[in-house]
This record gives sequence, C-alpha cells and structure tokens, in this order.
Amino acid sequence: MWTTSFKTTVTAEPITLQVFGKQVPKNKQPVVLYFHGGLFNSGNIEDAYPLATALAEQMIVVCVDYPLAPSVQFPATIEVAFAALRWVADNAQRIGANSKKIFVAGEHAGGNLAAVVAMLARDRAMHCKQQSQLSGQILINPMLDALQTSKSMGATDNLPCRRAWADYVTAASDAMHPYVSPVNSCRLAGLAPALIMTSHAHPLRDEAEAYASKLLLAGVPVQVRRLDDSAQPLTAPGQPALNHVCQRIRQFILA
Repeated sequence: MWTTSFKTTVTAEPITLQVFGKQVPKNKQPVVLYFHGGLFNSGNIEDAYPLATALAEQMIVVCVDYPLAPSVQFPATIEVAFAALRWVADNAQRIGANSKKIFVAGEHAGGNLAAVVAMLARDRAMHCKQQSQLSGQILINPMLDALQTSKSMGATDNLPCRRAWADYVTAASDAMHPYVSPVNSCRLAGLAPALIMTSHAHPLRDEAEAYASKLLLAGVPVQVRRLDDSAQPLTAPGQPALNHVCQRIRQFILA
C-alpha cells in the first residue's frame, strides 16, 4: 500500500488516497476506485482495508478518504468523489492500471458515492483522458434513497442513517435529486454495468434491489446478489461474507 493525495476546489485540505496492488506500469490491471463504508457522517478509510487487501493480487484498488458530513455536504462531496475518478483516469499508467478498465465501488454511503460517480461519468463524459472509460459500478448495501421510503427501511427502528442523511443533505429540495437519491432517478440509461450486493435483513436491501430493477428496465446490465445475513458490514474484517463479496467482485471485473 502507498499513499498519495490530490487537491480539490471544494475542500480546504487535500484528499488522501491509498493505493493497493502491484504497481507495475506495464501490467495494465483493472482498477477499482473504492469509497469506504459507514454513513455520510461516519466511517473512515481504514474500513476499506480488508476488501482492498483481498483484491490487490488481481487488480489495483484506490481507496478514497472522502470528507464526512456535516463538515462537507452535498454537493461538495460528490465533486470530491468525481475528482478521485479523474485522478485514477489521469494516473492509470503510473499506477499500473488499465484506463479502459476502471470500476467504482463502495459500501453504504460509499455505495451512494459510487453510484453517483457512475452517473457523473456518464453525464460529464468523465472529463478525463479520451481513452478512459468506466467499466462498471459495484454497490454493496448502498444508501440510495434520502427519503428512506422502502419497506425494509421502515421496518427498522432507531436508524443512524436518518441522522446521516440530515447531516449530508441540508436542503429538503435536494432529497429527490438523482445525485443524492439515485433510486429516484428517471434517467438511468447509459450507465455502466452494475453489480449490486445486499443482505436479507439489512435495512438498505429494498432500495438497493429496487435500483437494480430500475437499471435493468433502463437497459443497463445488472447482476444482483443477496448474501447471508450479518450484523456487521459485509466487508468487515473477519466477516465470512467478505470472501463471497470479493469472489463476486473478481468474477464481475475479471470475466
């Protein structure tokens, strides 16, 4: 693992990136831009280490230490996330990555950012080098609905993500914005293929699977996997589901 950073126009401090994998410039490996789990107002880059370490033999994984709410909120956070994608595209050769095999991934709030970055990549044509392209998006129990209207969400009491959404989105009018709540977007055609993983009893299950259905209806190739229940995040260290998550990711990227 090695550490680097980049500056943005929306944050006072540089954004830290931690890069996992074999940095051999001629290898041209697939690269995953990964946004760690937790909520918009919690979590840290170390949460990404178990998954990044497990995948690093077959690909490059770039983990983003994105700023948390309420110190940084929508829309500044998504600009940081998209700037990280641009960094990966612009530095692909230097880190031994294939600029035509770039994937975005994330868990929980990180899954939201991955989904939104996929939208921004489509809408802005990446604003990167022309040979770069987004090959896929990997969403692990993602937070996709700021209104929290799903049945699985409504069946759960005392959810910390309610506070997280309030910290991240301060204007009520933004809650339906597709870059906040991708599941409510009416324009999903043209997005990168998706791998969406949920777990049976997770509160975010229904919105993730609803998003998968909407992507399919929009003509986007989607794989959906519902994994065994767990009280811990699917990518937590020592979590049995982590092996299954990594296996699915490898199949999705290396197939």
